[in-house]
Amino acid sequence: MSVTYRITLVYLTADASALAPASERLEAGQHSIEDIIRFAEKLLLLAPTAVGAKVEPGFIVHRGDRSYRLAAHQGRIRVHKSVSLFDDYWTADTPAELIELPPFLSAGAVVPTKTSSRPRSARQTSPLRSVLEVAGLFAIAVVLIAVGLRFGLPQKRLSDVPDDITIVQSSDERASVFATVAGSYATGKTPGNSLVIIEPDGRVLLSTIGKDGKPTPPRIQEQARAGRRGSIACVITSFGIIAGTEPPEVVNVGRFQYRRAELGAQVAAPVPPVQS
Repeated sequence: MSVTYRITLVYLTADASALAPASERLEAGQHSIEDIIRFAEKLLLLAPTAVGAKVEPGFIVHRGDRSYRLAAHQGRIRVHKSVSLFDDYWTADTPAELIELPPFLSAGAVVPTKTSSRPRSARQTSPLRSVLEVAGLFAIAVVLIAVGLRFGLPQKRLSDVPDDITIVQSSDERASVFATVAGSYATGKTPGNSLVIIEPDGRVLLSTIGKDGKPTPPRIQEQARAGRRGSIACVITSFGIIAGTEPPEVVNVGRFQYRRAELGAQVAAPVPPVQS
């Protein structure tokens, strides 16, 4: 029986042939690894057009309780180890190489087939063969246990707010949280480094530092929610938690540390007001 995966399309139409900026997520049902490779091929073709649409298209592969987000980056496919774009990732140079990455290894494995043979008597079975068979079964058991521990553990969805974070309800306190963490933060100072811009009204933009030292047009922009982790101000987005550990100098974007960035004029397209 072939392995299938539940797929959630992100900013894509049902057949992944075009962008769907108005539809953030679309459940696409169960698909084989071959379908996933075809989705990835279409994603690479659509990626250049996503810059103008201000969205980050891709799709999420669900395997048991684990979920992996696939996105295109500079002509290659990144497989993030969760649904967050800030999480660690594996890279496939081509869609066909996805079967070599851990989430899909079992789908590309060849299942041995049984061949009919005449039964042998106990006298024809050598002790050495018996020892090798036992050793082989033990090795298979160890591999199955390792795979179960790696992929079978439960994982929280990104949309779930962690238990240690409290959503801020008061408009005055929301304004205080956004004002605390507002600023431009980057992973480095050179062109190409990732950049997150938090505006005083809570709008968050994901971009990179351009060759001229200014922000490139944002890949993602959205209105965030405000929260607190104890005394730490937090900005809650659909792609992760931004914690103001040492604002305005340092924030943690997911598990990565971003430092204050001195930039030129910010390039940001206006977004329509949020409907309450």
